Amino acid sequence: MNTTYPSQYIDCICTIKERFAPTAYHATMPNGKETVAFIQKKEEALLAQIVPGDKVLCTVCPADFERARIRKIVTA
Repeated sequence: MNTTYPSQYIDCICTIKERFAPTAYHATMPNGKETVAFIQKKEEALLAQIVPGDKVLCTVCPADFERARIRKIVTA
């Protein structure tokens, strides 16, 4: 069985609901689906800035919408 995965990632703006771990948040994608959004080590400066209700730019793999990577805070 040969399974191929999409190589392209999707960028979307998610809304932070709550922080539940040191580097992880529950977030809502534009379509209403919930995801777990993580901050990478190189973006750890965002940890002190992100609060519930913030909009963040996330990268999601089309094969797994359950996890997202936070890239930056979106300003209005």
